Amino acid sequence: MKNINLSFEDVVRKNTKNGEGMKTLVVTYLPRGERSKTKILVDEFLADAKGKVEMLDLCADVPDMLLKENLAAYIFRNYLGQALGPKQAKSLERMDRMAAQFKSADVAVVAFPLYNFSMPAAVKAYFDSIMQKGETWGEGKDGRETNMKGKKALVIMSSGGSYGTEAGSWEHGLSLAKVEFEFMGFSDIRAVSAQGLNEHKDKADLLITGAKAEIKKIANEWYD
Repeated sequence: MKNINLSFEDVVRKNTKNGEGMKTLVVTYLPRGERSKTKILVDEFLADAKGKVEMLDLCADVPDMLLKENLAAYIFRNYLGQALGPKQAKSLERMDRMAAQFKSADVAVVAFPLYNFSMPAAVKAYFDSIMQKGETWGEGKDGRETNMKGKKALVIMSSGGSYGTEAGSWEHGLSLAKVEFEFMGFSDIRAVSAQGLNEHKDKADLLITGAKAEIKKIANEWYD
């Protein structure tokens, strides 16, 4: 019998072939439900995703905002290394649960509509919850550590108007989400948007079709 020594990278590569063994977390903020144009794009991704897929609905499981009590507890624990009392620890329970779920995924998908040129408040609160020092990002001797290296991220967004994606544009939802993932060290970050769905109603179906094609291509690349 051959003595085969596989490295950790070989094991991961073997287990994730064709999506097997991969865990995908799909985080959505879709308050319009079935009427949501963003949901159409999410459904396209889900149709091609493989392996274990977990869903997190931010409308049903609303992230905590950073307020006086939980912010203080987070600083004491994650920055100052202090032990927390029961009340302080409880104030971080939802944030810690979401951060742990996020860390466990190989692929993270965040989908939302553009609100007033940026991501909705619940989505920003989600990023504030999961972006924890020492958990999803850190500070090493040579500067910031990339704690989430090797992971993949996809941001899906729709908007009624057309705000562009280039520097200086009015779009600050997709771009902000990408920066958040970059800061945490994700190795592969993609973004797909369907903009101008109300502004160009005569072309809305075509815009959605184009975005769906982009998403399908990404999913096929990642899982096949």
